[in-house]
Amino acid sequence: MKFSVLPTSLNWMMITGLLLSLTGCLGFNTKSNQAEETMPSWVSSPPQDSTHLYGVGSASRIENIALAFTQAEQNGNVQIAQQLRTQVSQVNTQDTQVTSGQGGEQVSKVQTAYTQITTSPIELEQAINEKRYAGKNYVYALQSIDRTRIVAKLKIAISDTDDVIRQQASLLSTKASQLPAVQDWQIYMQLIPHFAQRKAYEEELSLYSTERTLAGRADDDIQNIERQLSRALVSFGFDASTTTQADALASALSRFGLTPKANSIFTLNSRTLQHHETQDGRFYVFEDGTLELIDPTGSRLASWTVSARGIAKNLSSAREQATVNWSNQAIEAMFTWLTRLD
Repeated sequence: MKFSVLPTSLNWMMITGLLLSLTGCLGFNTKSNQAEETMPSWVSSPPQDSTHLYGVGSASRIENIALAFTQAEQNGNVQIAQQLRTQVSQVNTQDTQVTSGQGGEQVSKVQTAYTQITTSPIELEQAINEKRYAGKNYVYALQSIDRTRIVAKLKIAISDTDDVIRQQASLLSTKASQLPAVQDWQIYMQLIPHFAQRKAYEEELSLYSTERTLAGRADDDIQNIERQLSRALVSFGFDASTTTQADALASALSRFGLTPKANSIFTLNSRTLQHHETQDGRFYVFEDGTLELIDPTGSRLASWTVSARGIAKNLSSAREQATVNWSNQAIEAMFTWLTRLD
């Protein structure tokens, strides 16, 4: 039996061709795997500029990759929010000088009043997806928010609010340099929610603006109106001394930025009853009653019926807690009525 033997040169050529073919395939697969596993630079180093905020979110890669990307985008939005919180904690957005005496108390009171007002949020720009990348085990999303558009909207909102404040203040019968007039009490009370709204816009602007100390700064006339409001809140006191909850009501008035003092232009009357129950070794005290607001002429302006309770291991503590809770709720109802805008 005879065997056919290929020439040596031909054998070499075939072997070489086969090796090259295998090497080429292996090389192709290696490059493909490397390309698949090489993440884009923005995953570890998001873009940075003065006009946008960026956040990179990741999520585990699952069969429903669209759902995975949705989760990654949400996580990217959270990262943007964390950046904003970090910025505001590092920057003092409002330089407040506290002076001793009555002036410092006035500032404290008007700021407290602002915090009791629920403000209307402004519709801001939403974060958008810039890029996506799907890795072997995770997916990534680059999210961005246009801070310049947000800043522009907030500045317009602040300007519009300032116009409303000026219009409201123009109804006052006295100038900023004069003592507040009693007949203007409603105008002053209705200025509170406008300044609260302005403060909310200003705080939000400080998150997005790169100006920092100048962001949302009020003009001189707006600052003067705010000082005038502060003086009015101190001047227009509320006398709760004749009520059975005198101390608790006085404390609640201060918490809401109102001034408790005897012989003031407003008088508070209250009529309440308490009853209690015991359960599992605890006392449950229920306090129900009415708070009345009397104006300088002695006429009743309004009244509010409130129910509250206190819980404690001993009866006296439960009674005291019920009174505190009733007073807070009653003054909150009165404050909401005083600062209404309708």
